[in-house]
Amino acid sequence: MGTRTYRTVLIGAGNVASFFKENVNSPFEVLAVGGRNRNCPIPKDADIYIISVSDKAISAVAEELKDVNGLVVHTAGSVPMDVLPQTRRGVLYPLQTITKGRKLTPLRVPFYIEANQEPDLDLLRSLAEAMGSTAMRMDSNRRRYLHLAAVFCCNFVNRLYGITAELLAEQDIPFNVMLPLIHETADKMDELMPRDAQTGPAVRWDEEVMSQQMSLLDDERRQIYQLLSKSIRDDKLRLEKD
Repeated sequence: MGTRTYRTVLIGAGNVASFFKENVNSPFEVLAVGGRNRNCPIPKDADIYIISVSDKAISAVAEELKDVNGLVVHTAGSVPMDVLPQTRRGVLYPLQTITKGRKLTPLRVPFYIEANQEPDLDLLRSLAEAMGSTAMRMDSNRRRYLHLAAVFCCNFVNRLYGITAELLAEQDIPFNVMLPLIHETADKMDELMPRDAQTGPAVRWDEEVMSQQMSLLDDERRQIYQLLSKSIRDDKLRLEKD
C-alpha cells in the first residue's frame, strides 16, 4: 500500500472495538475511538471508518457517516454489507471470541472481508495483515453461515461449559478438573473431524447410563441432554447408513 498513512476512525467501545484499538498498526493510524455516546464529532476526512457496535446499531451509525468519502465497514458476522448506504462499503469480520481485557494475539484472529470495490478489498486485506492477522474474502451470504457455525462451535459450547461448572459446583468439585478433558477434546480437532472424535454414552446409545444421568438433572438440563444425545445418535445412524 506504499508509505502513506491511512487515517482510521474506530466507532465502538465493546470487545471487538477494544481489540482494534490495541492492534491497529502502521501504516494505519487510529484518529478517534468512541462508542455511540462519544463526546466529540466523527472526523469526516478519514480513509477508513470501522463500525464496531451491536448489530442493531450499525444502520444508525452508518447514517451518521453518509457524507464521508472514506471506506465504511462494519465488523458483524450476520449483518449484510448492503446495510451500509455508502458508495464505498465493506465488512471486516473477525472470526474469534474476543473479551475485553484478555490479551489476544492477532495471529489467532482471522478476518473475513468483503467490499463492493476491488481496491477497498485490498485495503482491508492490508489492514488485517498490518495487524499481524490474515484475511479471506467472503460474501455476506456465506458469512451468515460462518457466523452461525461459530455460534454452535463457540457460544453454545461455552454455555455447556457453564452447565458443567454449575453441576460440579453443586458437588463442591472445582471446574479445573475438566481442563485436561476440554483441552484434549479441542486438540483432537487438529487431526480428526468431529464425527470421528465423538465418544460417550450417546454414541454407544447406552440407555442405562443415559437414564441414570438424566435422573440427576433438572428439567431444563434434562431437555438439553436428551436433545444433544439424540443428535449424536442420529448422526451415527446417518454415518452407518452412508
